This record gives sequence, structure tokens and C-alpha cells, in this order.
Amino acid sequence: MVKILLFVFLCALIFIVVSSQEKVATHRDVCGELINVDKAVVIDGPFHENCILEFRTQEDRILAFSVVDGDVKEASELFTIHDGISRASPILLAGNQKILELSRKDLPSALYSTQSTASVRFTKTPSSKLLLKIQKAVSCSLNVGPETQCGRVVDEISCYCANFANKNHADHSMLCIDNNMTLVSFENRTEEEFVQRTWSTQIPFWTSLTDTRRDGTWVWEGTMTILDTGDYTHWFPGRPSSASDNEEDCMLYGGNTFLAYWGDVNCTTTLANAICEAHP
Repeated sequence: MVKILLFVFLCALIFIVVSSQEKVATHRDVCGELINVDKAVVIDGPFHENCILEFRTQEDRILAFSVVDGDVKEASELFTIHDGISRASPILLAGNQKILELSRKDLPSALYSTQSTASVRFTKTPSSKLLLKIQKAVSCSLNVGPETQCGRVVDEISCYCANFANKNHADHSMLCIDNNMTLVSFENRTEEEFVQRTWSTQIPFWTSLTDTRRDGTWVWEGTMTILDTGDYTHWFPGRPSSASDNEEDCMLYGGNTFLAYWGDVNCTTTLANAICEAHP
């Protein structure tokens, strides 16, 4: 009896998933179900011929499909992914996906829907274990206007765009918002390195870090996160200014003055390029 209860308990744990990994793994037949995707969902079946899985996420987001430790495009001999959940929904083909030249080349192979719903229809029963991963993602275009470049430069579900027009902080902030994005927030070194590797540090770029609301309290306005002691920073030596009457309230990086470091400058009179970002 104890062994039976232990087995049931372990099965329940397997289905629920480890929340810290932001994944949901299932070991039961989910064919025919409509699955809501918020955090990443990983399904390992069982899958069989004629199995249909339907997915939805929030209305202003799309879905990204990949195969863990595999290639979703190569797995197309087992199933088709449809852009929507109706019977007439078109198949998502690798050849029809947008090619973003600036995206990281080492990202997992993925297929993206163009809307918030999609379905997977199996045409064969997999002969080996298959881990199907579905994530909520944002759309990412080649650009968002003149003098801009975009790509999935950090991961496969977010989008970053560089705007090469010289404008002040407020103007660039509004341009990001107009495209459903925000000025970038570098909350870890990895993210910063990927962005700087893509667009270099030869010219200055605005970020969302400012202390305009309260002098000395720096806030990533893109995420409304206060920069606390111990958080990741990359300030130029001697920065930010500690003078009580300074007007250097916005952070940019790059250019001849600050190089790859962060520098605080005047938000209004300083003109620079900018990095916008969007996350699921």
C-alpha cells in the first residue's frame, strides 16, 4: 500500500513541474486538450498518430515551438504545427518564417505562430522520446522603422531593436513605447554582453536606467526595478556623479567617453542612439 501511494505521489510531482525552471512537464496523454501557455511548457507525451494538441497564450503574444535537444524542423516528419486551432489553420513552414539576420545563431531551432493560438497535429507515432517545448513569445520584425535593426539577440522569445537616430532620452523612450517596447534594462551581465556584441559599443546607446524620480535612486524604468546594492552594475569609474546638484540623471553606455561602461549624462541635452526591448 505504501509503495502504491508513493508511486501516485511521484506521478503527481512529475506532472506539476519545478516552478523555478518555469516549465511544465507531463507524463500523461494530453491529446485533445487546450493548454494555456504562460511559462514554458515541456510535454513528453505519450504522443501517437492523429494526436492533436491545442495551445493558447495571452492575446498580444505569439507561441514559439521547439524540441528539447533536437530540431523542430527535422521533427516535422512526425507532426505539423498550425497557425491557429481551427481545422483550416495553415501549417507553419520553416521556409515561411522571418529570417532575422541579427538573431543569435546558437539559439534553439524554433517555429513561431503569428497569433496567440496554435495546434500540433501528429502524423506519426514517435519511435523515441520526444520533448516538445512551447513558450510564450513576442513578435520580432526586421526593423521598427527607418534607421533601426531588430533581432532575437538574447533568447528565442524576446526581441531587441537598435535605433540609430540621435535623440534625447525622452524621445527614444517614446519611440520604444510606440512599438510596444521599452528602453533596455541590463539586469545581468549576460544580457548586456549579447546586446553589446550585436551592436558594439563604438557609439552611445540609451538605456532605461534613470534617477529622475529621486536623485541617487536609480531605477530601470523598463521594468520598474530599483537598482539596489548588490545588483549588477557596470559603471564607468567615478560614476554615477554623487554631486547633490548634478543634472546627469539618465544612463547610456558606449562611445568614446564611456566605452562599454555605464555613464550618467543629462537626459535632455545629450543625444544618442538607443536599444529597445520587448519580453513576453
